[in-house]
Amino acid sequence: VGSQKFLSLQDLQFYLNMANVVYDRKALLRTVSTFPLIDNHCHNLLTSDASLICPLEVCFSKARGDALKDASQTSALKRGVRQLAEVYNCTPTLDNIKQVRDLMSHIDICKTCFKPTGIQSLLLDDGLDALSGLMDMQNHVGLVDVARRIVRIESIAEKILYDLATSVACTDQKTPNFAAFEEPLKKQLETYAKSESVVAFKSIAAYRSGLNIDYIPNAEAAAVALGNLITYFESLPDKKGSVILANKVLIDYILNLAIDIAVQHDIPIQFNTGTLYKYLRIFLCHILVRTFSNQTTVSLRLLFVPLPLRPLIEKYPNAKFVLLHSAYPYSRQAGYLASVYSNVYVDTGLVFPLISASGQQAILRELLEICPSNKILFSTDGHYLPESFYVAAIQGREALRKVLLESVENGEFSYEEAIKIAKQIMFENSNTLYKLKLTPKQIIKEDVSGEQKVIKLKKMGVKSVRIGFMECSSQYRYHIVPIDRFENYIADSGLTIARVLTALPYYGDVVPDNAGVNATGEVLLKPDLSTLTHLPYIPKHANVQTFFENKFTPIDPQFGKIDNSPNSLAFPLCPRTCLKNITDSARKDLGITFLIGTEFEFVLLKDTTPPVPVDDTTYASANSFRISNSAEILDKIVESLQEQEIEVERYHSEGGGGQFEIDTAPEIPLIAADKVVVTRQTIYDVAAQAGVKATFVPKLFKEQVGTGAHVHISFKEIDKSQKIVDDHPSRLSPYERSFIAGVLHHIKAICAFALPTDLSYTRTVDNYWAGSWICWSVENRETPIRVCYRPKNGPNGRYLDVHFEHKFVDGTSNPYLVFSALIASGVDGIKKGMQLTTNPILDNPASLSNEERMKKGVTERMPASLSDTLKALKEDKTLIDALGEPIIRCYTAVKEVTYMINTLTSITGEPLIKIRNKNSKLASPEINSEKIIDLFLNPSMNY
Repeated sequence: VGSQKFLSLQDLQFYLNMANVVYDRKALLRTVSTFPLIDNHCHNLLTSDASLICPLEVCFSKARGDALKDASQTSALKRGVRQLAEVYNCTPTLDNIKQVRDLMSHIDICKTCFKPTGIQSLLLDDGLDALSGLMDMQNHVGLVDVARRIVRIESIAEKILYDLATSVACTDQKTPNFAAFEEPLKKQLETYAKSESVVAFKSIAAYRSGLNIDYIPNAEAAAVALGNLITYFESLPDKKGSVILANKVLIDYILNLAIDIAVQHDIPIQFNTGTLYKYLRIFLCHILVRTFSNQTTVSLRLLFVPLPLRPLIEKYPNAKFVLLHSAYPYSRQAGYLASVYSNVYVDTGLVFPLISASGQQAILRELLEICPSNKILFSTDGHYLPESFYVAAIQGREALRKVLLESVENGEFSYEEAIKIAKQIMFENSNTLYKLKLTPKQIIKEDVSGEQKVIKLKKMGVKSVRIGFMECSSQYRYHIVPIDRFENYIADSGLTIARVLTALPYYGDVVPDNAGVNATGEVLLKPDLSTLTHLPYIPKHANVQTFFENKFTPIDPQFGKIDNSPNSLAFPLCPRTCLKNITDSARKDLGITFLIGTEFEFVLLKDTTPPVPVDDTTYASANSFRISNSAEILDKIVESLQEQEIEVERYHSEGGGGQFEIDTAPEIPLIAADKVVVTRQTIYDVAAQAGVKATFVPKLFKEQVGTGAHVHISFKEIDKSQKIVDDHPSRLSPYERSFIAGVLHHIKAICAFALPTDLSYTRTVDNYWAGSWICWSVENRETPIRVCYRPKNGPNGRYLDVHFEHKFVDGTSNPYLVFSALIASGVDGIKKGMQLTTNPILDNPASLSNEERMKKGVTERMPASLSDTLKALKEDKTLIDALGEPIIRCYTAVKEVTYMINTLTSITGEPLIKIRNKNSKLASPEINSEKIIDLFLNPSMNY
């Protein structure tokens, strides 16, 4: 670990205990991303020569010929291109991907695509012969551990029919004996069923004659149909090629024969279902019209809808039926059949990657509504090109992750149950059904070095890297360097800036007095390469977060005393180092780790002079996504966040005009704070590209709700697999109660970071859901701290999981310092054994009389101004010690210099702010809120 040769016993215990926790969120995410896949239905790859004439677009569309040209306009292809760009390390365009492929050998393309998928076994239907030149089954071994064959019944029957028809054409016997067809078919199917390389049969009857298969086969009618086929073949002038089996009577007879053999040898039989296929033989519907009362629409549906299989399923209770392709768009029907018949299974393939991400997730939800989880099988339906396997596998994992996380959040599954379901769908169900007897091989995720990341970014067309840092005023700043300069020098040595640049106020380049820094000296911005990420909305740019490191010169007293230890290198005004040290200390001293999630509320404005929101709708209103281009903007923001590996849990319109909210998944504190910065920047930049202004101003309009950035914190006591609950009525553990007590004790000082401008305090007033009185609650949005419960299952049974929402934080704050102050305050409460002296407030504190509040122990209001909280912060020795005196001194100096503002001029080429002499006295220390709004809406400002 770092420069240490050995782990301490405490650290070792920490990692061992964390490894044993298998039912939490991280374990679920890890399982979905690293557990292997069995691809229970796919098709052979093309050989090297054959692949040269196969267009890449076939991976994303069932269209062929001229229609395939339109595939470039589908969401499936556009999404797939972005995902393929990741694996090929190039800019996300179809042409660039093709150019990279052209320079690679066929085997290298296959290995590049298969390695990240985690597919351990392929079950191959080699009957997809629209293109010649398929690889043999065994040639797939090496790309995966195991390959097995699925025998397509119709293909075997057609080959026998062709041979029979050809032989008959050469003789005088024009009406063959039916046994001449039936006996070789039985023999071949028996041989395949006994073969160790064959794991299943498959039928494409849905695409030939429909799924209303006659479960009482008619041998005489089948013989007549065979004679008619031979007669028709005899009439053809050119008898080369093959026979296409399309007669329903003959198909039904063959299928019943094949099912009997499958039952005898205990192998499953797969049925194509659903409509995602070009070659539906709709012209055959006339056969069905006569049977079903001339109801043409019913007849068409019977071609591919799974419900008509019921009589066949009931006739063969010992047969194992696999309904392929999720029966899209009739997935609920497939799930229903699997739920009421023990011998029916449902496959998820083909919807990956042919339909949208939301559609894929909807399919999984529909299946899980009713289908037992041990009946759902993963597949890619990959075919011809390795890219089809890669994209389907990646998208399948992504959909499974999102749906299972959502199900856990909705209380449908516990994390432990969701992990089990993920393993069943991805691997275990197919392993059991097809008797593969495989041991799952977990994917080993290789840590990508900073050097590899840079190489990848360059291949993707990135030209510049933003060296980002957030200082005490909460302004995010960055320098931009060419990527070659970054690679050759900055990544390792850092970027030099003046020390004073870490302590500038938000309104201008002014050096505050008493900040602890001046024009002398420099500091290094050392890139944290783990944060290096591509900016998808600015394709030629990447971004990286930094730590501040000391850069001493001979005039510094510390010169020559650097020992390269972290404490010696760390610059004391680094917010990222501050947060890291506080969380490391909590783990070391108390055995506690934290997760933090954030809600991002913001307003989109179509004009700023005066501010005009893009709409005037209300909370979660559908109209907010209809009356402007907000839907496109929000979708682009969310898509950009996801491409930067920020998991979005939900988004919607909020209660104010033009106001929206995006909620992101919890992370460990430092990563969570980094992602707050990235999320804000993404919102600003994507909105600007769309021609609107995004702002996190705490309150833009007097009569509307404010704009917050609620912070959700949970923690785990790592020496326990499940928290211990005593007799306290809150059902909170002693540590949890003390954590809340600590935050309440220090809340006035915390507000100096959480509410960093005077405008922030216009939001924390009565009846605006931010908390105006110092107290705590359970699920009460009128208190600054809200305890949120959720039932979960652990190894010791059912328990209540809990996290704490801090509603008073707003989006103009520095996340590193806010998280540091909250954690340090809670940890102080735990160390000192602070007790909650009040019960949770279940009423709106503002609605109570003074006497009622006194009885409940609610005696103090939240701070009313920044000056109040800065005073509290300077008097809070605990937070000063925890965050460090240099940061507190610098932060308070930066904030106090705001009071020295004399005038705010309009936004021109002239300076925005004139500062009075530091010794002068102001008539009023308060700043006009409307002027601050004007300043915040300055396009150059990131508020």
